[in-house]
Amino acid sequence: MAQPDIVVVGAGLAGLATAWHLAPHARVLVVDQAQQPGAEASSQNAGMVRRLGDDPFERALAVRTAAWMADPGPDWPAPPPSRITGAVLGLGLDPHHLNDAVAHLRARSIVVEALCAPAEVAEVAVALRGAPLVGAWWLPDERVADAWTLLQGFGAGLKRHGGELRCRTRILGLQRTADRIVGIDTDRGSIQADRIVLATGAWSAALARAHGLHRPLIPLRRTLLQSTPHPCSHPDHPWVWIDDVGLYARPEAGGWLVSGCDEAVDPPDPGPGSRGGLEPGPRALAASKLDRWLPALADAELRSGWTGLRTFAPDRRPVLGEDPDLRGLWWVAGLGGFGVTCSYAAGEAVATWMMGDQTPWLSPRAVSPGRSFLRRWPIRPHGDLATSELIDAPEQPQDLERGGGR
Repeated sequence: MAQPDIVVVGAGLAGLATAWHLAPHARVLVVDQAQQPGAEASSQNAGMVRRLGDDPFERALAVRTAAWMADPGPDWPAPPPSRITGAVLGLGLDPHHLNDAVAHLRARSIVVEALCAPAEVAEVAVALRGAPLVGAWWLPDERVADAWTLLQGFGAGLKRHGGELRCRTRILGLQRTADRIVGIDTDRGSIQADRIVLATGAWSAALARAHGLHRPLIPLRRTLLQSTPHPCSHPDHPWVWIDDVGLYARPEAGGWLVSGCDEAVDPPDPGPGSRGGLEPGPRALAASKLDRWLPALADAELRSGWTGLRTFAPDRRPVLGEDPDLRGLWWVAGLGGFGVTCSYAAGEAVATWMMGDQTPWLSPRAVSPGRSFLRRWPIRPHGDLATSELIDAPEQPQDLERGGGR
């Protein structure tokens, strides 16, 4: 490739989706330190495409991504990137939780049905039989996506339009002149480009911080567990999420993928490798939540699993767009646990803005990397809203205290 117009740093879902949107319009190079695309957070998710979320701007991204997944167009290679399973968002404590989000989706003509009686809930999702819920929302058109299929499709589209992907390339730093980006330094030499996209998840903030840009993106480690085969599991069973409690379960390989939605602050070391092993605490947390909130799955043996990093801004809203303090530096970061759900639309939004166009469906100011951030913000060590803990947004990497799992 000749000198690229744009370098995308990060070959996860966010980076490759952005490159895929940009490739028909510019010479795009994607670089990543891992051995293959999607080796970090993109490979550590449960694949649920969730539109019923707390934040309205995250929902805008999710709604657009889900609509594309339903019809990715003739240029998308087979197999399709997702399939419909339906989903139940249960409420364990607060019957009014997610009411605003439901109204938003219904205004977009998305089907969201209230399930009031336990028999209604159990009829839709056997896994919720006996669950002590105070309410539930049924979304019959929710999906499960395959992250690897998405990565392969985005990568194929990038190459088809003349773009290039280089893995095993570690980014050492950004190059700048005064207030403008001019390229990056890597362990395989420097690369010149006047537009750089940071899509490196848990590593993004550190790359910018070396140039005096404080963008408080905090990596939180979460545990995902796989059960042994279980009689309630079926590939078409809806995924279920008890949102205000912090517990989800999705059928997988004859058993269940389960998470207690635990969060532990854990900034990564330099170099690749964010996946971690299992710790007793998160495993016990998930098992205890199954006992209480999903008694139909209480006998599921959580035998294996892994941990991975989810990176959030203090307001838990994505960080998208050009940095106002360093021209040519663009962000696709802070997608938290919604990389599968939002990556297509996040990449579309940033690519659209880079090409000088507008997105009526998403406000650039609302997700700008230069917006005001909270100085203190809550994390959820036990996955629920009731036991959140306030931490100070870090000024330097060493200000973060590591959590478990590495």
